[in-house]
Amino acid sequence: MAATRTSELEAVNTMLSAVGEPPINSLDEQKNVDAAISRNILTEISREVQAHGWHFNTQTKVTFTPDSTTNYINLTDNMVRVDIDFWAKDTGTDSLADSRDVTQRGGRLFNRSDNTYEFTRELKATVIYVLEWDDLPEPARRYITVRAARIFQDRMVGSPSHHSFSQEDEVRALALMKEFEGDTADWSIFGNYDTYRIVARGDAERRGTL
Repeated sequence: MAATRTSELEAVNTMLSAVGEPPINSLDEQKNVDAAISRNILTEISREVQAHGWHFNTQTKVTFTPDSTTNYINLTDNMVRVDIDFWAKDTGTDSLADSRDVTQRGGRLFNRSDNTYEFTRELKATVIYVLEWDDLPEPARRYITVRAARIFQDRMVGSPSHHSFSQEDEVRALALMKEFEGDTADWSIFGNYDTYRIVARGDAERRGTL
């Protein structure tokens, strides 16, 4: 059999094996109680891990336009974090792009500056999405699977010896995921806003514009 990325079925079977349960053949119309619980936990942990925000599920400069009727900015269900772009990073200066204080409340954005859900103009933001299993890269699938397996085992059996073993696997899987994150995101100190602000301020001082 050709090697492929970890499927959701394989992830569930890994979780079942952690408590000594036999594998299942399909996730469709599953009547096995343990399999159903393990799948729910897998979904829960996937959501938890992705909510931290990674390179693969973060999108920058997303434009939000107010609804033409209500002036609300509605969010899709897979948006778990929306951070308004405050600084005009793409202009090469640190001039203000948007001074509004905006937060996420339920399925809409809320303008705290004006104490209203209504917006009169569009805004740009960095958005973290919860992706479907098939859209996840393999290192994320591996970490989510191992972490979910440990939590499933803790809830169903609670064996200290099993917990210690699976926790070591989880640490290794997280290290692999962080390595993948570093390789694909190409992080550097200049990708951090605080560093950028200091560098930009130094440039402005040299130009005599500050």
